[in-house]
Amino acid sequence: MAFLDLSKKPTGALKWFLKAPTYLFRAKLGFLFGKRFVMLEHRGRTSGNVYRTVIEVAGRNPEANEYICTSGTGPQADWYRNLQADGLDAVWVGNSRHADATVRFLDAEEASVFMSVYEREHPKTAAKLYDVMGVSYDGTDADRTRMMGEIPMVAFHVP
Repeated sequence: MAFLDLSKKPTGALKWFLKAPTYLFRAKLGFLFGKRFVMLEHRGRTSGNVYRTVIEVAGRNPEANEYICTSGTGPQADWYRNLQADGLDAVWVGNSRHADATVRFLDAEEASVFMSVYEREHPKTAAKLYDVMGVSYDGTDADRTRMMGEIPMVAFHVP
């Protein structure tokens, strides 16, 4: 059983705690997160309002200058659905806002490659992510690829 259940939207103190990094980025303190987290600016698919969401960087593609991120709460995460509907306004890396950033949605095969590296570099965090999402696999590359069909990954290109 997961310590933290993110299958439903958080409320109360947990919601405030999860939003705290957004306030730090907006106060120009994003450098505190190094390049391990980025903040997205995206538009609500129904409201058109600007939303800001801080997400963990699961990998980097230095040749393409991309930050690879996963939706830890699955394909129903609001930020993920907003990106699919209306695209991306900007990506913050450290204190820098990149309005010219673009988003690319990874297929399961490419996502599996990045997740394999993430598992090696952060085994405990990967195990917790799988637990929170309620997914698992048998440790093989083929089954990891199957699993990554359930865990969306995106690449943010920052020129």
